[in-house]
Amino acid sequence: MPAHAGEPALSDAMPSPRRSYAHAACALLALLAACAGTLAMLSRPPVAKAASTGQLQQQISSGAGRVSQLSGQVGSAASRLGQLSSSITGLQRRIAPIQADLNAKRAELLKLRGELSSARRRLAQLESLEAHAESALTRQLVDGYESDHPDIVTVVLDARGFQDLLERIAFAQRIRQQDVQVVGQVRAARRAVAGQATRLGALEARQQTLTTQVLGQRNSLARARLSLVQQEIAVAQQRSTKAGQLASARGQLASLQRQLGRIQAAQAAAAAASSGSRAASGPGPAASSGGSVGSGQVASSGGFTFPMPKGAASPPGTWTLDQGVDIAAPGGTPEFAVCSGTIVLHGIGGFGPWAPVLHCDGSLGGYSYVYYGHAGPANQLAVGTHVSAGQVISEVGPGIVGLSSGPHIEIGFCDSSGTPLGGGTASEMMSLLQGAYGG
Repeated sequence: MPAHAGEPALSDAMPSPRRSYAHAACALLALLAACAGTLAMLSRPPVAKAASTGQLQQQISSGAGRVSQLSGQVGSAASRLGQLSSSITGLQRRIAPIQADLNAKRAELLKLRGELSSARRRLAQLESLEAHAESALTRQLVDGYESDHPDIVTVVLDARGFQDLLERIAFAQRIRQQDVQVVGQVRAARRAVAGQATRLGALEARQQTLTTQVLGQRNSLARARLSLVQQEIAVAQQRSTKAGQLASARGQLASLQRQLGRIQAAQAAAAAASSGSRAASGPGPAASSGGSVGSGQVASSGGFTFPMPKGAASPPGTWTLDQGVDIAAPGGTPEFAVCSGTIVLHGIGGFGPWAPVLHCDGSLGGYSYVYYGHAGPANQLAVGTHVSAGQVISEVGPGIVGLSSGPHIEIGFCDSSGTPLGGGTASEMMSLLQGAYGG
C-alpha cells in the first residue's frame, strides 16, 4: 500500500509519455478548432457577396424592365409626334391652296367694289344730267304753254315768204324732236346705270358670300392645325420627360452593372487565389476538397470528362435535350472542366452572369467551345485561366440562376461569343456525356 500511495507523487513529478501525448492531442484539437473558426469567418464574406450579388441582379432586372418600359414609352411618344407632324403637314398643304383661293376672291371682291363705286359715280352724273335736262325741258314746256300755240294757219300767215315758212316749220319740228330725244336718252341712261348697279350689287353679294365661305374653311383648318400643334407640344414635353427618366434609369442600371462587375471580378480573383492555393498545397487537400466529392468521382472517356461528380448527377434517363443537355444536380455541386483548355468568358444571356465558357485545347466532336449554363458564383476562375480536364471551374447554381426552374446544368457547344449552337450539337454532347458517365 505505501508503494501505491507514493506512485501518484512520482507521476506528478515526472510526467509519463502517455500524458504528454494527451496534451499534444488537446493542443492539436484546439488548433484545428481555431482553424475551423477562421475558415468559417473567411467563408462569410463570399456568402454576403453572393447575397449582395443576388440583390444587385434583382435590381438590375428591375432596372432593365424599367428601361425597357421607358424606352417603349419614348418610342410611342416619338411615333405619335411623327403622326402629328404628318397631320400638321397635311393640313398645311390643304390650307395653302385655300388661302390662295381666298386671296384671289378677296382681290376680285375689291375689284367688284371698285367697279360698283364707278357705276355709282356714273349713275350720279347721269342723274345730274337728267335733272338738268328735265329742268330745261320743263322750262321749254312752260314757255310753250304760256305762249300762244301757233297753228298752221298762223304760221303760214306770219311767214314772210315760202322759204321762211319752211324754215319755221322745220325749226318747230327740230325743237320737238330734240326734246323727245333728250328725254329718251336720259331715261335710257338711267335704266342702264340702274341695271349695272343692280348687277354689280348682286355680284358683290355673291362674292362676299364666297369669300366668307372660303374664310370659314381656312379658319376651320387653321383651328384644326392649332389643335394638332398643341397636341404636338404636349407629346413633345411628355417625350422629353420620359427621355429624362430613361436617361436616369439607364444611368442607375449602368451603376448597378458596374457594381455587379466589381463584385464578380472580386469573386473571380478570390476563386483564382483559392485555386492557386489549392494547387500549391499539393494533391492531398485537393482530394479532400468538396466534402463528399472526391477525385474518384471524376469520370472520363475518350478525352471527355464528365462535367460533375457522377454521384451528384441525375440518372441518364432523366437528361433532356435543349440547346445543350440538361442534367439535374443539387445546388453547389462542383462543375469540372470537360477538357483541358482556357476560360474565355463568364455570363451568357438566359444562363446567368456566372456561366463559364471553356475553350478546349483540342476538338470535341468537331467543336471547341463548351458552355456551362445556370452556374453559380462559387469556384469561379478568372477569364484567361488555363485548366486541366477534371479541374473544378464552377458550381451548379443554387436555386434559380438565369431562366431556370431549379438547380441543374445545361452543358453544350457554343461559338466564341458564348452563343449556343443548338441543333444537332446537343445530340453530340449527349453522346459524349453518356460515354463519360458509363466509363
